[in-house]
Amino acid sequence: MATTITISPSSNKNYVLVDAAEKNGYTRHYTVPQRNAKLFASELKQQNKDLNLFSNITFFSAVFLGVIGATAFTKKFESRMKQFLVQTVAGIACAVISSLGFNQYAAVQEENLIKKHKAKEIFYRT
Repeated sequence: MATTITISPSSNKNYVLVDAAEKNGYTRHYTVPQRNAKLFASELKQQNKDLNLFSNITFFSAVFLGVIGATAFTKKFESRMKQFLVQTVAGIACAVISSLGFNQYAAVQEENLIKKHKAKEIFYRT
């Protein structure tokens, strides 16, 4: 998903505002020291791109491995319907587990980037 980054001045002269707008309309706002703003913006954009790609790879690999792994256990089933259901459940279970694990990994990576550049996320109420 493409992220559009904009840097704008802040009321504090040592900090700038960095807005990261996602393609789906979700926008995150950060306040960053002025000397780190461009580097933070470029690393944030690259990180979002990389994490999105890795998330997709992880999800589809987990589904594939879940189904293939369940195939080994369902070879002796007489009913094709039972085989299909067990393989489907295994694929879904692996996808859910991998998604939860990857979300935790992505949150840690995002937190590391924010700490590295001494940024703070701003939450606006509308």
